[in-house]
Amino acid sequence: MNMLNSKFNAGFVKAAILAVILCVFTGCVGQQAVKWNTLNANIDTTQHAVVTIKTTCEVPPDSVSYLQADIQKQVDKVLTGSPKSPNPYNIEVTITRYDEGNAFARSMLIGMGQMYLDGTVDVKFGTPPNCVRQGEFKKNFCVGGMIGGAATMQGSMLSRVGKDVADALKEQK
Repeated sequence: MNMLNSKFNAGFVKAAILAVILCVFTGCVGQQAVKWNTLNANIDTTQHAVVTIKTTCEVPPDSVSYLQADIQKQVDKVLTGSPKSPNPYNIEVTITRYDEGNAFARSMLIGMGQMYLDGTVDVKFGTPPNCVRQGEFKKNFCVGGMIGGAATMQGSMLSRVGKDVADALKEQK
C-alpha cells in the first residue's frame, strides 16, 4: 500500500508541474497578443498617434486612466512622430470585458477565479478617418496558488496591453 501511495504522489506532482507549464505556455497569465482581423495598410512609424480608451462594460476609472497612459507611452516608442503633427493616427481601444475575478479562488485552485480582459483595437488615419487596422485581444489569467492569489488586474493584465498594442503596430502588411 505504501508503494501505491508513493506512485500516486509522484504522479500527482508530475501532473501539477505539467499543469503549471501548460498555463504558462498556453497564455493563462495574460500574455495573449493583439490579433489583427484587418490589416489594410502598413503603419508609418514616423507619424504620431493619439490613444483613446472606450468601454462597453463597467471598468474602474483608475483602470481606464492607467490603460490610456500606458498604451500611449508604449505606442510613442513605436510611432515616433511629433505630438504636434497635423494628422496623427487615432488608436481607439475599446474594453469589452473586464473581470477582476476572485483572488481567493485563484489561490485555491488553477482555473478558478480567473481574470479576463478583452477588447478591440481600431487604428484610424486620414481625414475623414479611415480604419487601416482592426484587431482584438482576449486576455485571461488562470494561474492558481500563491501566484494567482497575489495577481492583480493592473499588475498582471492591464500592464501588458500597452506593450501588446505597440508590438502589434510593428507588424507590416
